[in-house]
Amino acid sequence: MYYRYSVLTETGNEIKGIEEGALAKIKERLKEKNYYILSLETDIFKSIRFILERKTIKPQSLAVFFEDLANMLKTGIAINEAIAALEDSSVEPVLTKALASIADDLASGFSLAKTFERTRVFPWQVISVLRVGEKSGNLEEVFCDLSLYYSREADFLRSLKNAVIYPLVVFSMLVAVMFYVSFKVIPHLEALLPIRDNAYLSTRLLLFFSHFLKDFWFLCLLLPVGIALIYSRFKKSQAERFASCYYKISLVGPVAKDAAFSAFFSNLAVLLRNGINIVDALSLIEETISYQFLAKRVQRLKDCIISGLSFWQAIEKDTFFPVFIYYSIRKGEEMGRLDEYLQGLSKYYFDKVSRRTRVILGFIQPALLIFCAVALLFIVSAFIMPVYSNLSNIAGGSIKF
Repeated sequence: MYYRYSVLTETGNEIKGIEEGALAKIKERLKEKNYYILSLETDIFKSIRFILERKTIKPQSLAVFFEDLANMLKTGIAINEAIAALEDSSVEPVLTKALASIADDLASGFSLAKTFERTRVFPWQVISVLRVGEKSGNLEEVFCDLSLYYSREADFLRSLKNAVIYPLVVFSMLVAVMFYVSFKVIPHLEALLPIRDNAYLSTRLLLFFSHFLKDFWFLCLLLPVGIALIYSRFKKSQAERFASCYYKISLVGPVAKDAAFSAFFSNLAVLLRNGINIVDALSLIEETISYQFLAKRVQRLKDCIISGLSFWQAIEKDTFFPVFIYYSIRKGEEMGRLDEYLQGLSKYYFDKVSRRTRVILGFIQPALLIFCAVALLFIVSAFIMPVYSNLSNIAGGSIKF
């Protein structure tokens, strides 16, 4: 969010300006400068424009970009020339704009990490690793590691998208059909078919559902928003308890936990392999984790290491991590190849998530088909069967469905 402020300096001069960030942090920054805040209001138009324009680069594009950079540096091309060449060949608008900004900043004398940071479209891992890569002079290895990392992340997102796209499409079509039936089909059938008090239960339920949708359709549109607001408030107030219960939910919980392990160990491996010590790496990861439950776990690991424990001993003290993890990490620390073992753990959990996602998808698809069949049977029994019963009565028969 952007905020427009007006402050008084110690000399009595009034200063106006615009700051981006959280309201509390902006107030803190202004007070640190000994400014007296006269007004601090949200700049709505600038905030909306920022939200609409704010974009990130896709993991697959990042993987290809860093692979191309690494290959160019291996052939002896300078970094500024490589950036210029990739800018001309890029087809993604966000990346093209970022590369143009990087090329200008490099020409102005900024460091490579700073130029990437100023674009504000690259993830935090890129900035942190580039800072170390510039100091160590291992930019080729840094770009290779980043390419491998984002290639794996792209594969994970692709598998996740493939897992959820079918259920979402079927569910959306089912909701659309239910609205169409409620607004178009049922009113005509209700007018043609007399509904008595002793009508079928399915008929009365379907009529009630149809009338409810027609009269309170706006509630159906507001329901997802309300659920999202309740979820966000509940997550903030009960984050620790919610997360611990969330990871215990059948099918979904283990997959979410394994995905968190895969991302955590992969980030840690990339940072360690490029010269960042374990405490600083954990601090960087802690700052970027959105879930407080996981952030607190990382903070506890960091505190244990600062107090004198090794990484595997810190892992062993936390029951959230499975037993075999600290055995693997202990082996990696003893052999001096912790980054390799962490990368192995990340790949293990990534493969595990992929397998479980396919299993869940195997359950979801037939379950959706059964649900659609039940819904169709419900509609048929609600109106088609009474029609045949009335026809039978008119013909003098006594057939009841």
